[in-house]
Amino acid sequence: MNKTVTIALASLLAVSPVAGLAYAQDATTEMGADSMSTASITADKVNVVQISTLESDESQRGEFDRLSSLSKDQAAVEKAQADLQSDPALTEILASKNVQLQNVVEVKTAADGGKIVYVK
Repeated sequence: MNKTVTIALASLLAVSPVAGLAYAQDATTEMGADSMSTASITADKVNVVQISTLESDESQRGEFDRLSSLSKDQAAVEKAQADLQSDPALTEILASKNVQLQNVVEVKTAADGGKIVYVK
């Protein structure tokens, strides 16, 4: 009988939610900026594109037209400026690349996590 009770208790503990508590505590540790690879961006992941360079490329003509129109839309330019204000690391990188921040028309995130910045 003692053996049966021991087996029953062991099986209850094995399947109880308390057994998984130790694992859950490890999973809830906070991730800081140092442990997140997407939190920091480097200068080599920032691509600055002058809108005027797209005009002569026939395959980019549609993008040139869209960005030219966007550069004249005050709300769109304000959104780009707000994107810059919310990302001080990007702002610093653009300043190091001699980009005049008031000329930024659009900021896109590339597939690799980098940024594509379109300027007029």
